[in-house]
Amino acid sequence: MDVDVVVLMGLKDDVLAGIGDVLGADSAELVVGTFDAPEKYPKEFLDECFFFMQKLMGDEAAEKKIIPLYKKYHIKRVFSQ
Repeated sequence: MDVDVVVLMGLKDDVLAGIGDVLGADSAELVVGTFDAPEKYPKEFLDECFFFMQKLMGDEAAEKKIIPLYKKYHIKRVFSQ
């Protein structure tokens, strides 16, 4: 497996942990599984996760749980709130 793919699979694990805190692990897995593949489309994946958290928990929770992942995985965040 390509190193970048392994790193980006860590992205999915990080998102599952954040959303799992809110929904529980099983529900988080079901929801996150419907988003774009993080290893192929990491920015789109995080954008979808951010939007989901924003609608579910509000801006503050989305910023706290998802925004740091853009920086951690060196993904440029270009949409505005």
